[in-house]
Amino acid sequence: MNDMSRPSEVAETTDVKMSAQNVDVYYGDNHAIKDVSVDIADRTVTAFIGPSGCGKSTFLRCLNRMNDTIDICRVEGSIQLDGEDIYDKRVDPVQLRAKVGMVFQKPNPFPKSIYDNVAYGPRIHGLTRNRAELDEVVEKALRRAALWGEVKDRLSAPGTGLSGGQQQRLCIARAVATAPEVLLMDEPCSALDPIATAQVEELIDELRTNFSVVIVTHSMQQAARVSQRTAFFHLGDLVEFGETGQIFTNPQDPRTESYITGRIG
Repeated sequence: MNDMSRPSEVAETTDVKMSAQNVDVYYGDNHAIKDVSVDIADRTVTAFIGPSGCGKSTFLRCLNRMNDTIDICRVEGSIQLDGEDIYDKRVDPVQLRAKVGMVFQKPNPFPKSIYDNVAYGPRIHGLTRNRAELDEVVEKALRRAALWGEVKDRLSAPGTGLSGGQQQRLCIARAVATAPEVLLMDEPCSALDPIATAQVEELIDELRTNFSVVIVTHSMQQAARVSQRTAFFHLGDLVEFGETGQIFTNPQDPRTESYITGRIG
């Protein structure tokens, strides 16, 4: 597991995977996100922290156009993945979400077998040509989610029959099965016990060797443990963004310091 002493150049030497410029989000008349610009580095864990209702989950959902599903939501500004505008009219949101996967707060396996949960994405996107290839993709995804050893003898059992922590790892396996480039996680451990949380945190650290990971967390300790870069949101503003160790030990904005020390939030 990483700690606060991780060198700052981890993120600094990495290419930009996603870039958001001057992003505003409105829910009807409510201005939820105000002129946010942020670069998400490749193969790096970026944490979004801040008080409840500060906009961090709303902004996360902009990165794979999940806000498209909300009628009154309007997103302005530019968000690019590898230099291409994800809000361009020619971009298919379904294809985008295969590249930018998402894991939600509450484990939400489909009411299908463990195997079919993981095989779902590769099937609908036509990523495999035959059952042997699909078997290989499912095994690889379950191994990446550190779940293969626990479920390999019961792949036909329902995914909903797993423990909470296993269900969340199954959802991570489902997300990585389409070989995404970015993995978004919206408070993925908030419904889990401490042991399952530790397993998922360890998994996040391993996943960043292949993916760019963005995690929204209400736990500052978790952000400090798993991320290399941290963004602090407050009342819809991106107050401060930088190397995690610096944000937690030497914040530049008094609002960040107040949040870190528990005076606001």
